Amino acid sequence: MTAGDRAYLAFHRLNPGEFQDVGAVLFLDAPVELADLRAHIAARLSLPRAWMLTDRLETVTVRSADGRSTVSEPHWVSQPDMDIDEHVAAVDLPSVEDAGALGPNDDVGDRRVRAAVDRIAGWPTDITRQPWKVYLLCDGGTSGSVLVYRTSHVAQDGAALYRALHLLFGGDDEPDIGLPATIRRPTASDYLRFVSRGLAVLSPTRVLDAWGGQPTGPARHTWITTDLSLIKDAARRHHATVNDVYFAALAGAVRTWSSFEWIDDTRPIHALMPVSIRVAADQNALSNYTSGVRVPLPCGEPDAAQRLARIAAVTRGLKDKGIGVVERQLFPFVAPRATPRMLSYAASFGGRTRELSMVATNARTIRGPLAVAGRGVRELIGTGPLLVGRQHLSVALFGVGDRVGITMAASDSVPNHDRLANLWVHELTELARLAPVAPPTVHVPVQRRSVLRSR
Repeated sequence: MTAGDRAYLAFHRLNPGEFQDVGAVLFLDAPVELADLRAHIAARLSLPRAWMLTDRLETVTVRSADGRSTVSEPHWVSQPDMDIDEHVAAVDLPSVEDAGALGPNDDVGDRRVRAAVDRIAGWPTDITRQPWKVYLLCDGGTSGSVLVYRTSHVAQDGAALYRALHLLFGGDDEPDIGLPATIRRPTASDYLRFVSRGLAVLSPTRVLDAWGGQPTGPARHTWITTDLSLIKDAARRHHATVNDVYFAALAGAVRTWSSFEWIDDTRPIHALMPVSIRVAADQNALSNYTSGVRVPLPCGEPDAAQRLARIAAVTRGLKDKGIGVVERQLFPFVAPRATPRMLSYAASFGGRTRELSMVATNARTIRGPLAVAGRGVRELIGTGPLLVGRQHLSVALFGVGDRVGITMAASDSVPNHDRLANLWVHELTELARLAPVAPPTVHVPVQRRSVLRSR
C-alpha cells in the first residue's frame, strides 16, 4: 500500500460511517443492456493487464524490515475469481416527483440523473471486496445510457481512476496521462520550503457567510460540460496553463455566487489543489500517489484577467519551488511509522473548513475513445469526494477527448450551490474573450564580455 492508501484506510477505520469515495459518470451514445455490460466487463477483467482491478485488501503477515520478527499489515491481493454481478448492478432512475426541483438550464433527464448520482454517492464502497462498482442507470427496465463508476479513495486517486476506466472501457493502447519519467531528489532548500508550506496551510482561511454555516446534509451534485478548446484558447490568450484558467474561472464563479461578500472585504479564500507525485513507473499501478497544496482564490479581484494573472503567478511559483519533490521521497518513509490518527488527519485535511474552503481537483482528460459493449462514451464527468458534515464544496474537472466537465459536489445546506457550475462556464467564456493582462517587464542586467566564463 502507498502512503495515500494507508492514510485513507486509517480515516475509514477511525471514523465509522464516514467514507471518501470518488468516481465518474459516463454518458453513452446509445443504451446498453445490463447483461451486455456485465459480459463486457467480465471479458476485460480476464485480460492479464487488468489484474489490478481484481485486487482486494487482505491482512498479510510479513517479515519485518530487520528480519527478526513478523508483522500483520494490509496488502492488495489479487482475486481473479471475483463475482462480476456483485460489482456491476442496475439502479432505477428516480421518478420525476422524487428527483427534486428543476435547476437552471435543466431538463427532466438531467435532474433524474443528478438525483441518482446523489443517492449512489451515499452508498459506501465495500473495501472488504474489490473496492469499485459500476452502476447502470435504468428507466424502468434493464438498459440505460448512463454509467456511474464508484471507487474507494483507499484504492484509487484521479490518475488511478482514469487507468481503471481505460482498462474497463478503453482501447488496447496505453493511456497517456502525462506522467514524468522521474521526480528529482529534493535539496535542503526543498525541505525548507516544504516546512514553510506546511506551516502556511495551518493559517485560517476566510469563511464565507454564503456557505450557510456548518455544512450539513448529504452531497448534492451539479455539473456542466464544455469543449476543452475553450479552456485552451483562454490559456493561450493569457499566457497561462489550463489549470490556471480552471482556478481563475472557479474564483470568478464563487465571486458572482457570493457577490455581497466582496463589497468591503477582498481577502481570498483557499482551495486545496491535489498534486500528483506519480511517475511513469507507477503507470500500471492504481493506489494513491498525490499530495496537495493550498492555493488562494482571489475572488475579491473584480477583473477576470487580473484574477487569472494572480493565480498564474502563484502556480508558477509553486512549480519553480519544486512542489511534490519532497513528498515523493518523504511520504513512503513516514507513512509506515505514523500513527493511525496522524494518517487519518492527513487524509481528511480537505474537510477542515477553518483552513480550506474547498478541494478543487483537475484530473485533466482521458484521451479516449472509450466504449461500453459497442456504445461510445460521448461525455464524462468526475465526482470528487465530499466529507459529509465536514465540507461545504468539492470541485472536480474531468473529461474524455475534447470534452470536459466540471462537477460541484456540495453539502445540501449550502444555499444556491446549483448555480456554481453554470457560473464557472460563464467565467471561462469571459476569459476566452478578454484581452490578457500585460506581463510585467523584467529587466535583465547585461554582463560585460570580459567577465563571461565558458563552462
